[in-house]
Amino acid sequence: MAAVLAVDLGGTSLRAAHVARTGEVLRLATRSHAIGVEADARDWWRTLSDVIAELGTEGISAIALGGFTRSQVLVDESGSPVRPAQCFPDGRGLPVPGADAGTWMAMTPFHPVARLAWVAAHDPAALSRAKHLLQPKDYLILRLTGRAVGDRVANAWAIARDGLGITAEPLRRAGLDPALLPDLLDPGAFVGPARGLGLDGVPVFAGSMDTWMATIGAGIGRPGDAYLISGTTDAGGVLTAAPAERPGLSCLPWGDDVFHTGGPSGAGADALAWAAELLGLADPAQVPERAAGARVDAPPLIFLPALSGTRAPSWNAAARAALIGLDRAHGPAEIARAVLEGVAFADRELLGGIDCARVVIAGGGARSDLWCQIRADILGRPVLRAGAETGLLGAAALAWTGLGAYSDIAAAQAAMCRHDRSFMPTPSPRLDRLGEAWRRAWPIADLLAGLAG
Repeated sequence: MAAVLAVDLGGTSLRAAHVARTGEVLRLATRSHAIGVEADARDWWRTLSDVIAELGTEGISAIALGGFTRSQVLVDESGSPVRPAQCFPDGRGLPVPGADAGTWMAMTPFHPVARLAWVAAHDPAALSRAKHLLQPKDYLILRLTGRAVGDRVANAWAIARDGLGITAEPLRRAGLDPALLPDLLDPGAFVGPARGLGLDGVPVFAGSMDTWMATIGAGIGRPGDAYLISGTTDAGGVLTAAPAERPGLSCLPWGDDVFHTGGPSGAGADALAWAAELLGLADPAQVPERAAGARVDAPPLIFLPALSGTRAPSWNAAARAALIGLDRAHGPAEIARAVLEGVAFADRELLGGIDCARVVIAGGGARSDLWCQIRADILGRPVLRAGAETGLLGAAALAWTGLGAYSDIAAAQAAMCRHDRSFMPTPSPRLDRLGEAWRRAWPIADLLAGLAG
């Protein structure tokens, strides 16, 4: 059966699949990996080579790649990294006031210019050898095609608000080389033919950041749509017909006449992994099972999910988590339930209070029915669960559309994307009171950051 090769470079694993025109995943291969503040980008290429060898290349008509964002790889003229990649947990950046003026990404320690400023201060020799500034999946595209490119969605920091043109002004204002910015393409654009890995001549199409790819694979893309991608850390947002600014959230162009407000959280399934260790459970998937037994009449318990700092909307890498309201009546079930609810409250902040009719949820953290229901209750909106492998389906939709199998991405989504269950919100005075207390308690996470110093 004819297939395309879809690649999803995530924060904890690289997944690749042969995907049919119908959206059926014919073969799947995955390799786990670990990133920290920094990582060796060459490991991602070796991992991609391994999964392609496992899957095989016979019958592959096209390739599309997506991957995690807010991370960057500096490469030299030959395409080799000049230093370790700076990854999304890295909060060491040195913000450059004014460098973000007129663009779609606010200046924070996580901004590409802030991270480059850190490199200039701490590793100037590496910066002097750098030719291009790439996202992780773009490094793979460079190795695969020989062409250094990025995409307009993942690089919104280099898109002007006035006219939506590409601009290197943030680099110039920071005293950095504007030539570091590679060509920025629309997601789905043809990059070039593959070279090597048994894929010579196969067309390669540009993808985008993992969140954008997953929303495509979940059937999201029109104004009024909202989503949650529940992974190690969650990401969420609402699509609108005009820009909708909200403090601490990214507002950026998402496609033709579509804008996105939202961002990546510091909370997600990693909180379940922590809770599983705390409660002596063998598998994080057991946390929702334990939470199902929580006493409904137990005293309120609030979890602030800042185990590794926070991202949107508070952007404080030093913030720390807390369990507030612990009582003798609380046991493992109540703690487990508090963790699920705390992450769901953090998810609510990603939607910025913008009206939406429904929320589509995808990712590993969407597998629990209880957690999906908690999110529906806290968000006050129906939650539709997308099928598995949305990141890979998004890449496949781009590849099949690039080949001309579909007239546009919306047509590909209609044919390839599926939802397996809906969760209707249930009014809950308890969650309403708890949610208000959660918001009022949040400054404690920042207070703990000061104590840690």
